[in-house]
Amino acid sequence: MRDSVDELDLALINAVQVTPRGSWSRLGRALGIDAATAARRWQRLHEAGLAWVTCVLGPARHSEFCMAYVEIDCLPGRLDEVTAALAERDRIVYVHHLTGAYNLLAVLARPTPAAVADYVREAIEPLPARGYRCEVRTVGYSEASRWRLRSLDAAQRTALEAEQDAVRAPRGGKVDGTDQRLYRLLHEDGRMPYTELAERAEISEPTARRRVNRLLAGRQLRLRCEVAQSISGTPVTAFLWASVPPSGLDAAGRALAALPQVRLCCALTGSRNLLLMAWLRSLDELPALEAAVQGRIGELTVVDRAVCLRTVKQMGRLLDGEGRSVRLVPPSPELFQAS
Repeated sequence: MRDSVDELDLALINAVQVTPRGSWSRLGRALGIDAATAARRWQRLHEAGLAWVTCVLGPARHSEFCMAYVEIDCLPGRLDEVTAALAERDRIVYVHHLTGAYNLLAVLARPTPAAVADYVREAIEPLPARGYRCEVRTVGYSEASRWRLRSLDAAQRTALEAEQDAVRAPRGGKVDGTDQRLYRLLHEDGRMPYTELAERAEISEPTARRRVNRLLAGRQLRLRCEVAQSISGTPVTAFLWASVPPSGLDAAGRALAALPQVRLCCALTGSRNLLLMAWLRSLDELPALEAAVQGRIGELTVVDRAVCLRTVKQMGRLLDGEGRSVRLVPPSPELFQAS
C-alpha cells in the first residue's frame, strides 16, 4: 500500500537530497514553509521509514576498498534462509532478490581483492546454494547518492545549491578513532544534531562540527538521503549487464551514468563488464531503457537483464516490502580505519 505523502513531502525529501545537513530554516525557505513545518514533516517521514539520511565513504576513500557483486543461485526452499543470513552481515551492504537464474545479488565491501576472496570462501560458499558467481567493480561511474527525486523546480534547486557551504579541504588524510565514531553515528543518522554527535562521540560540539565538515569537504565521507522506493514514483528496479569493448568502456560508463533513471553504473571484471541499476516508473519501461542504452552506445551489447523483486538491504538498512527502513545493521569498522 502506498504511504500517504504529498507533493510538499516529496519536495522536502528532494531538498534534503541536495543539502543533506541543511538547516530547517534553509530548507524551509527554499520550499516556502517555516522551519518548524519542515522539521515536523521530516520527523514524520523519518519515523515512518520513508526517508532517511545516511553516510557512506566518499570518493577520496574509494580506492581503499573493493566492491564485489555476488550472484547466488539458492537451493529450492532455502531462499529465505540465505537472504536472512546475508542481510545480517555487516560487510554486505546490499541484498537484492532478482528474477532470472540467480535468485540473489549481494554486494559486499572489503579492503582488498584478497579479503573479498576470503569472505566469499567463508561466508558465501557454505550457504545452501547451487552456485554463485562473483565480479569485482573496477570503476564507479555513478552511485545512488547522486540520484534525485525531481520534485523541486529550477528556482528551488538553485536556491539550495547557491547556499551550500563552499568549504574546501584536501582529499584523504589521516583518520583517527574519533573520526570512526563520527562515521558510524552519521551512518545511523546523517542529520544527527551536532550536540548529539558530540555527546555520543565524547567530544565537544565545536570539535564535532569541525571534524564532520573536514571529513565531508575532504570527500572522505559523503552524506546520502534515501527514500522508500514505494513513494518515489519509480517503484521498479531493473538491472542491466552489458558488454562493451575496453576502448569504449569509460565513455560508455560516463554517458550512461548521466541518464536520470540510473542509480548505479559501474565497470566490472568479466565479459559482462558494465552494470546498470535503474529505478523505473513501470515494468514496461525496461525494454525502452534497454533500447535507449544500446542506442546511445553503438558498441554496447546488453547481455543480461533482471527485475528486482525486492530490495532486502540497502547500504546497511534492512527494508520492508515497500522499501521502508525498518532497522540498521551497523557498518563494518574495517573500511574506515584509523591511519
